[in-house]
Amino acid sequence: MSGPNGPTRRRSFNTTADAQLARCPIYTCDVLQKSTKRGRPRLFDEDAAIDAAVDLFWERGYRNSTTRELETALGMHQPSIYNAFGSKKGLLLQAIDRYERRVEAELLSLLDGDDGYGAVEAFFRELGDWIAQNRHRGCLVVNLMMGEADDDAVDERVRTYRSMIFDALHTAVSRSEPNVALATDRANVLLAAVLGLHLTARTAAATGEVPAMVIGLCHQIDEWRKAAT
Repeated sequence: MSGPNGPTRRRSFNTTADAQLARCPIYTCDVLQKSTKRGRPRLFDEDAAIDAAVDLFWERGYRNSTTRELETALGMHQPSIYNAFGSKKGLLLQAIDRYERRVEAELLSLLDGDDGYGAVEAFFRELGDWIAQNRHRGCLVVNLMMGEADDDAVDERVRTYRSMIFDALHTAVSRSEPNVALATDRANVLLAAVLGLHLTARTAAATGEVPAMVIGLCHQIDEWRKAAT
């Protein structure tokens, strides 16, 4: 094919850079198609990028996650990360959103059973297994409670997360415990147990303390159930 200045050279996609992008799980072939919308098309899968950020922040911590590690995990360069999420903190806030939805679906949904104390016991048994399955990394949000981000917006999200856990526990306990004040006290105790399990998992993964703590909690919950009937 020729142009006014001679033969037109067709671009080849067989370059090393293109091959590397093709192997990146975040990169999608959609960007190779002509966009029908105004502006530049996104060059990444946002859901996959946020999932990768959750895993990195959860494993390494917010402060310890370097720009290079973010680039590697997300398959994006720093300017692209900032264009997409605004800042490292903006990426963290979206990662918290994604993590909270995972917790609600995989753990808090267990607290919906009619037998309140039975649901709480099932929740803690599953929490123990969930901690082990997630390589004893503790909890992404609980880890941030240690002031790791030192940011008002992040601190507010941490408080919201604690409230979400408390409300779910309180609602479950109240289905079995008619004494309103006692139900509130026990929900607070159980919230402390959740936080303690996550912190213990993060700092003492190899000692077997988490399974022992879960067994002790379940015994106590069973005593509460017997007393309420």
